[in-house]
Amino acid sequence: MSTAQAASNTAQWYILRGDMKYGPYEYKALISMIQNGELYDYNYVWASHIDNWTLVGDLQEFSKDRLCRLIETKDHLSGAFKARQFPRVDLSTPVYAHNDHTFFDGQTLSVSENGALVLLNDPLLLPGQKVLLNFRTSEVNPQPFNVLCEVVRKNYSKQRLNVKSGLHYAVRFLQVQDQGSNQLTKWTHGDGSKGETNGIS
Repeated sequence: MSTAQAASNTAQWYILRGDMKYGPYEYKALISMIQNGELYDYNYVWASHIDNWTLVGDLQEFSKDRLCRLIETKDHLSGAFKARQFPRVDLSTPVYAHNDHTFFDGQTLSVSENGALVLLNDPLLLPGQKVLLNFRTSEVNPQPFNVLCEVVRKNYSKQRLNVKSGLHYAVRFLQVQDQGSNQLTKWTHGDGSKGETNGIS
């Protein structure tokens, strides 16, 4: 374990919400908060080894790569992660979305049979909000289908579709058309070459 990793694991962390500071928390507690949708990439945190309040999404300690490594190496912190019930695969396919007010476009980053990570051209969606996703016809999707989703988390992202986007959303599927269920099963169980990502929802 590197000195930086040891510092983050043993540090006392604080969270800034508005003008209020909360903490101290252990690193493991912050990982659990991220998994439970209580802490987001756009929230500010601080610990003694960091110069200033910093966005969670800008810290290497909370990067997807770092969290995946903790799981893969069976680190003692891996107990902070929720077990994934459904396999997830990296998959980019275009979508349209509708939130009862506006249509906007986007693309998936990864999918499972019960949810997805999507980059959408709307920064205003909130956790708990319902969204209808239309999986459009593409090279990997021969037939369009609709899915009713609930936003469970939104994260700041440096990956952009255009100037309007800067957030990606984790969504949980509530209702999936039959052809969509079949396609999701093919994606997640059919071709193992897509590179399943393990443990980070």
